[in-house]
Amino acid sequence: MKSWRSTALLVLLSLLFMKPVLGQRVTATVAAGAASRAVALNPVTNKIYVANANSNNVTVIDGATNTTATVNAGTFPIAVAVNPVTNTIYVANFNSNNVTVINGATNTTTTVNTGTNPAAVAVNPVTNKIYVANQGSANVTVIDEATNTTTTVNAGAGPRAVAVNPVTNKIYVANYG
Repeated sequence: MKSWRSTALLVLLSLLFMKPVLGQRVTATVAAGAASRAVALNPVTNKIYVANANSNNVTVIDGATNTTATVNAGTFPIAVAVNPVTNTIYVANFNSNNVTVINGATNTTTTVNTGTNPAAVAVNPVTNKIYVANQGSANVTVIDEATNTTTTVNAGAGPRAVAVNPVTNKIYVANYG
């Protein structure tokens, strides 16, 4: 039979470990564009990037002040990724078949063509390669960040998600087809 001391200790430890979870709360709500579909953070600059599919833009939020700026993107932006090393942001534009590249220091943009219906984007900050899963063309566009040149790799039917392990330089793609 458990003593009251062991029960009290168990309750006390439970409360102690739950405190960080219970202490989390919403500190602010920041307006973004229409149909926000994805969010990415640059931990170096404390900027947050929100892809707004129905506004065809990206809301840039200053994490320190919650002030915002708006950067135009392509048609139906649905994914966003950040290279914190170079302060470059990549936005996959599903209906315009391209990626908007945002300079995080100036919010100026360039566009890189991809396959059909880019649905996801991931960055390898070690190699400065960007991987774009193209759902409609069943491939992945690989962007060289230094030159914005591209190569294409077949990926199977309906790639919708992509992830990068920068330690092993392996890329993982989830197919829907």
